[in-house]
This record gives sequence, C-alpha cells and structure tokens, in this order.
Amino acid sequence: METYKSKIKQLLKEHQREHTFEKQSEEVIQETEKKLQVTFPQSFKWFLKEFGGGGDGIDLNGCSDILADHQSFKSFHIPKGYVVIQDVDEYCYCLDTEKMKDGECPVVNWSAYEEGIYHTADHFYEFILEEIENAIDNDWFDI
Repeated sequence: METYKSKIKQLLKEHQREHTFEKQSEEVIQETEKKLQVTFPQSFKWFLKEFGGGGDGIDLNGCSDILADHQSFKSFHIPKGYVVIQDVDEYCYCLDTEKMKDGECPVVNWSAYEEGIYHTADHFYEFILEEIENAIDNDWFDI
C-alpha cells in the first residue's frame, strides 16, 4: 500500500500548483464514522487526513458531503454499510464497508435509479489513483 501512497502524493504534487482539498481531522472522521455506524478503510482515512475531499479535478466527498449524500440517498434504500465517496448524478461510487478485510474494503458503483452493483476497485487506493490519473489525462487539474 505504500507504493500507492507514494504514487498518489507524487502525482498530486506534480500536477497541481496548490491543493484545494479540504483536509479532514481525525475527530471529524471519527464523528462521521460514528454517525454512519461504519468504519472507514485505512486508505480512505489516510487520504482524508492528507488531502481531504473535493478540489482540482477530483470530486471526492469530504466528511460533510458524505453525511449529506447519505441522508439524501436514505429514501433510495442505500445498502447498509455503503459510504458515498463520489456522487456522479445517475450513480455513486461507494465504499462497501460491510466487506472490510484487513482494514480495506472494495469500492463499488451503485445507482439509486438502476438495479445492479458493480465492483470498481479492490480498495480505495486503487480507486483514487485511477481518478487522479484520469484527471491528469483529461487536463482537469489546474496546472
């Protein structure tokens, strides 16, 4: 997992003038986990503390967005243990915290409007690295 961390840090450093992510404190992360009755994977906690959510081409939920999205999807019967990390209108990327293993869980693609849940990544590091690489490839970063 250290390889993922190094690559993520390197890419964000190389392709952004300044980070506009809002870093999250351990207290805010713990409070969010408590409100959702879940445990975030280690990779997601690391990213929230190191970089936060939102910002420059990577539309990733910070803790307040996670809580707001969870509330808005309650009426759509969001599966137990799902944490919305990115809302893309017609679907969401979610952490499936019910499938936690060795401190990590898969990222899935879930839609409130369609049936089916699709595996996206084995863990958050894999997911966020691909998101960063896509942002770079598509010139979404403010360079």
